[in-house]
Amino acid sequence: MTVSEFGVPGRKYRGAGPEQRQQQRRARLVDAAIEEFGTRGYRNTTIDAVCARAGVGKRYVYESFDGSEGLLLAAYTVATDRLRGYIVDGAAAHPGTIGTVVHGALTGFFRGIAEDPRIARIVFFEILGISPAVDADYRRVTGSFVDTFLELATPMIDIESVPHPRLRTIATGLVGAVLMIAQHWVLGDFRQPLDDVVDSAHTVVTSVLEGLGR
Repeated sequence: MTVSEFGVPGRKYRGAGPEQRQQQRRARLVDAAIEEFGTRGYRNTTIDAVCARAGVGKRYVYESFDGSEGLLLAAYTVATDRLRGYIVDGAAAHPGTIGTVVHGALTGFFRGIAEDPRIARIVFFEILGISPAVDADYRRVTGSFVDTFLELATPMIDIESVPHPRLRTIATGLVGAVLMIAQHWVLGDFRQPLDDVVDSAHTVVTSVLEGLGR
């Protein structure tokens, strides 16, 4: 027997306590939500379908989420975290000039989208127009991508003459441009070669960054 933080005995099941089992159920539900929302679409997917794929009873959804929107937000968080990881890893793999770092980051970003179109569908389309709460999270996450962009780019550009509010506005515009390029690429069923898409986005980003401080 184990004792929970509230002093209530909790059984271990196959070596896992109640909290660990809840975390495992949550992880399975999020994985299932990514599959369902990323292939069938959020509006075309029921909680029953997610639970069936996860192998979890419907009642367990509500121990971790407030319903389908909560599942969507959790799937969105995982998807955007993966994209952010691709960006950071891509930049780290190509150190040197601002051009090489940006190219590496963009390659990681677009390759990640191409390798898992489910992520692209959730991040670019399924998250839009659901509710004010979901819209607020979308804006928050977009802001976090701007933060990541600034963390990667700021050490390599001359920003002494660029006030921070202006720099953040520029970074927001560049992130928006890259996201729009990605959306159109996805809508075009990835017909444009990856290298061409990366090079196009690279031209947009570096043209602006290299002009800062002049």
